[in-house]
Amino acid sequence: MERGDGMSFAEFTYPLLQGWDWWHMFKQYGVQLQIGGSDQYGNIVAGMDAIKHIAPNDPDARGSHLLDKQGRLREELSPMGITIPLLTTASGEKFGKSAGNAVWLDRNLTSPFDLYGVSIEAALFFESLTDRSQFLLRSSDEDVARYLKLFTFVPLPVIESTMSQHAADPGKRLAQHLLASEVLELVHGPEEAAKTRAEHQAMRNPNLGSLMQNPAPGADQADESAVSNERIVLPRSLVANAPLARVLWHAGLVATKSEGARLVKSGGVYVATTAGSGTDATLSFVPVAAQKAEAIQSFAQDGLLVLRMGKWKVRVVEVVEDETFGETGRTAPGWNKWKESSGGKP
Repeated sequence: MERGDGMSFAEFTYPLLQGWDWWHMFKQYGVQLQIGGSDQYGNIVAGMDAIKHIAPNDPDARGSHLLDKQGRLREELSPMGITIPLLTTASGEKFGKSAGNAVWLDRNLTSPFDLYGVSIEAALFFESLTDRSQFLLRSSDEDVARYLKLFTFVPLPVIESTMSQHAADPGKRLAQHLLASEVLELVHGPEEAAKTRAEHQAMRNPNLGSLMQNPAPGADQADESAVSNERIVLPRSLVANAPLARVLWHAGLVATKSEGARLVKSGGVYVATTAGSGTDATLSFVPVAAQKAEAIQSFAQDGLLVLRMGKWKVRVVEVVEDETFGETGRTAPGWNKWKESSGGKP
């Protein structure tokens, strides 16, 4: 450490706790090998030393299969460690829970849609600079070839050919789509990969038809914090003549009305105008910061208000009559308070 640097108690004791954890697994389950990133080298070596020291001095280990006749840890049971280079971006930033940008294979922690590459939009929307989807669709051009070699079984000649095509037209992100599709197929299967890619392609050039497809699995509005991945239903009274910041809050897209106001003021919210009719109507987006709040409702088409946050995060707000909203048992942030203020009548 350079002069003046400090070390927290947690940092100081981390190798000890990790070593003790390894000793428990070694003793109970015979775990001899620990694999970690290159930044874990010191901790892994400390764990190896801990096991070699603890085993001969543990009363429970004496006379067990762990020790030889001299009371030392048997050589064939010696702990071993392997370190691998850290996975980093081209800028040197590493990935992981400690860095706050972990991507999970469990669909309950990272949905297939987010794993494919939408997480960065969510991060931007909530004003976090954490780029959680650098692995896949939003991978930088400097990283994508390396990730294809690390995370997929795509033959090297195919990767080289794909990168050549990508270089000719980077905007199409051919290499990133290949990476996302291949990884998603490995994790969730070919059907899920094909479905998710089609959803992302539809979101790049959205029309009302593509946005009105079924919401993502598990998304409902049974409580005030639940928000569908694509479509949100709100009662007319919470939308009519309401500033967009409040609409964002009622829709559950921001935690507070003030957060919504900051997002609108920063120019991060757009509303869609439509060209054409029916579900084939194409959409173009207008920055809300340039619009008066009372004019927002004029953008609603057939009871649908289409919003975009950041570059890609698109949400459809379906506006229904208050009675219809109440009859379905739905709720939304601020709905119960509004009912109380209106005498309990939806």
